[in-house]
Amino acid sequence: MWDETKIKETVDSNPLTLFAKGSKEQPMCGFSARAIEILTRVGKPFEVVNIFDDPNIRPALVNFSNWPTTPQLFIKGELIGGSDIMLEMFESGELQKKIDGVFAAS
Repeated sequence: MWDETKIKETVDSNPLTLFAKGSKEQPMCGFSARAIEILTRVGKPFEVVNIFDDPNIRPALVNFSNWPTTPQLFIKGELIGGSDIMLEMFESGELQKKIDGVFAAS
């Protein structure tokens, strides 16, 4: 059963967590596909939680993050945002730098 506690445990236990529509192998919307592609290009391991796997994930996620849309990327427990923010950060090099810093510290 997904609730805000499980969301917190998930984002705290993975350096990169993406809540998306679909999986890494089969994204189910263009925004999730773009987010997964960006993270794949960054080249570090990441977890994807498919919000369709349990009807409780989406409402718990929205309550936890106070962000109404998916995908949502968390880096070391910190909400970064959705695919538009990820794309801007990726193009500027900021996303790679932030992710590299997390992996260098662990």
